[in-house]
Amino acid sequence: MSVFGSSLNKGRTKAADVDLTKVDEVANQQGFVSREAHQRRNYVGPTKAMNTKLPVEVYDRFMKFCDEENLTIRKGIERLLDQAGK
Repeated sequence: MSVFGSSLNKGRTKAADVDLTKVDEVANQQGFVSREAHQRRNYVGPTKAMNTKLPVEVYDRFMKFCDEENLTIRKGIERLLDQAGK
């Protein structure tokens, strides 16, 4: 016999009566991590990897450019290509 709807469930809180913000707050305090899907911040669609060797001076200049402009490497390459009109 199923316990759903029986006297065994008498006095229990219904799911609709629970304040989920309080549940989330307690869970966060206890260190639980949400299993809800997270949206990716930087998703750009299909990608290809690129590996290149650069002279130290060029690498340092490019990384300085990205740091000063607060860009990721991908966005730095994209910005330079846009500036070059390519």
